[in-house]
Amino acid sequence: MIALHCTQFLSSKDELAQAIDRALRRLAQKSEPLVNVRSRVFPYLDEIAINFDRAQFDSRPPAPPVVVGETKLACEAAIVTLSARNVSVRGVPLDLHMEARDVVFHQGRDGNSEVVLIAHKVRDGQIVVSAAQPDLENAIVEIGGREARPHGIVIEQVRLTMRACGARSIAADIGIRARKFLLRAKIDISVQLDIDGDFVAKISKLKCKSHGAIGSLACSALEPYLRQLEGRTLSLKSLPLGEIQLRDIRIAVADIIELTIDFGTAQS
Repeated sequence: MIALHCTQFLSSKDELAQAIDRALRRLAQKSEPLVNVRSRVFPYLDEIAINFDRAQFDSRPPAPPVVVGETKLACEAAIVTLSARNVSVRGVPLDLHMEARDVVFHQGRDGNSEVVLIAHKVRDGQIVVSAAQPDLENAIVEIGGREARPHGIVIEQVRLTMRACGARSIAADIGIRARKFLLRAKIDISVQLDIDGDFVAKISKLKCKSHGAIGSLACSALEPYLRQLEGRTLSLKSLPLGEIQLRDIRIAVADIIELTIDFGTAQS
């Protein structure tokens, strides 16, 4: 859902592109145009192309708008694409690509009677999210170092090893070397994430191992948080996707970690 912040639905492809562009700029920092709409006969669109390449997502996204009352047909698009190569999500480098075909959009109204654009039907769609393991290591050093610095702790090295345990299962081992004054510590954290056939994600096998007295203190401090996370689940079906349903999720691990999500609406 995209809040378009206008009281009447747009009357041309250019107006629609500008309204979506304005809405998406609330999510990311980028100087170039974000949206291109191609259409020969509006509101039947040949393509909506969204380009977030090299954008920075530094803040939490706003809460999705709440639609009040019934919705109605707004426009249709033969294909909707989203490219987000070399983006930074709160300091984590990612690539993302989405493609959705035969998309039917509805329009609704929020509590301020402003237009909300809703993807009502999608014949077929796919999202691919990928990240390089070395880039993730660097992000852990940068983000973890920023949090540790006020405590006088310097993170010297991070080693991240990820492996697939199945088509929907991934395990990670994180080795951290840190220093406080002249004292050094080595901490090894392991975790596994599994997604079952009902698209319920579960965190398990959380462990913290340490070397040396400082490492033992660090693991002791982390233990309450690890216990809270152990066994925690999230039903991906509970995400606010409207009529759109998850069809399949696959995880592939090599130098690049890749998550592929297939989605669409039920065929009538």
